[in-house]
Amino acid sequence: MRKKIIAGLLLLISFEGFSQTNHLPLNDDNSDFFVRTEKEQLKYLDSLYVAETGYGSDFINGRDYIQYYFRSDQKPILHYDRERTASLIYRGRIYNNLVLQYDTYSDKVIYSDNSMVYNDIVRQVSLNNDNINRFILYFDNDTLTFRYFSDKSDPAFNLEDGFYEVVYDGTCKYLVRHKSTKYKLHGVDEYSYKPSGYVSVGDGFVRITSRKQFVNLFSGKSEEINRIIAEKRIKIRMADKHQIADILRFYESIGTGRR
Repeated sequence: MRKKIIAGLLLLISFEGFSQTNHLPLNDDNSDFFVRTEKEQLKYLDSLYVAETGYGSDFINGRDYIQYYFRSDQKPILHYDRERTASLIYRGRIYNNLVLQYDTYSDKVIYSDNSMVYNDIVRQVSLNNDNINRFILYFDNDTLTFRYFSDKSDPAFNLEDGFYEVVYDGTCKYLVRHKSTKYKLHGVDEYSYKPSGYVSVGDGFVRITSRKQFVNLFSGKSEEINRIIAEKRIKIRMADKHQIADILRFYESIGTGRR
């Protein structure tokens, strides 16, 4: 009911804007008039948003998002079918209890505004990356924290620019890149999802490919790392992110000195 009221009010604003103006401005394309009308509508919409949520909508900055994958069986949205809540830190301010999704193909954060419905479709916005400090997805059994990394903001960053899940952020670092690639199947675009883990022990990020390669990253402490992997029966190529984080935490606990 609330959605219908909001939609009706927006429509009423449009009609009132025209009915209260007897003459259009004299510029050739009437652009000034339409700009003013649009600004008034957005201002009123923002006041509605504040009333409903308790905070302003300044983070809703981006383009309308179109679900291009509707024919696909494999969706590029991270954990598409799982319930979640989300938080967003935008320009240093935190916004909680949002409806956010992450598109692993386009590397975009998608905000759904459930108060804005048109033709029974909830409006979705692809948020601009520039002012997103981080966003957090809360699932029933996991919490994923994402940050945008680039060599512009961090000259030492040696991976592809984009959003990465920050799993471990101590002296050592562990990031996961959630990414999908597109392929054709029976004439339909499908999306193959494959996450990749990257570890830094001080010399840039390296993708984890095998146990031997992973252990060698720790140089002077490789024997201790090998031992803990064996004791815990961890298969590096199949290890979950918590196991990798535990190994990094152990490495820091025994010192990070090298031969």
